[in-house]
Amino acid sequence: MKSTVRNLSLLLIPVVSLLTLACGGGKVVVVPNAAVPSAGPNTVVAPAPAQPVVATIPASPQPPQETVTVSPGSDYVWAPGYYNWLGDHYEWVSGAWMRLPRVSAVWVPAHWQPTSGGYMWMDGHWQ
Repeated sequence: MKSTVRNLSLLLIPVVSLLTLACGGGKVVVVPNAAVPSAGPNTVVAPAPAQPVVATIPASPQPPQETVTVSPGSDYVWAPGYYNWLGDHYEWVSGAWMRLPRVSAVWVPAHWQPTSGGYMWMDGHWQ
């Protein structure tokens, strides 16, 4: 019995070695997606399009009642749900616990910002 196990293990060593080599020698190889070009040193990244300006703030529906769940940790803050402006209508975004990016960070909720000529929708962000 011992000689059979020993012979079997001796056969497995070359097989495992060949499989390891066939799989890149145990290395993880990342092949870039051809559909998504990587940004090279001379690549110019276009800025995000500016939010449209509206003359008056569109009325949003009454927000639904939200249930705030238990915080996942002491470094999380609750960002309440809100109606997000999509350019021609609002869409409800539920509240969520968000991890603080740094101790002094403050969450600024999405809001309408007065500008020259009207109002611009500003997404929520850390400040």
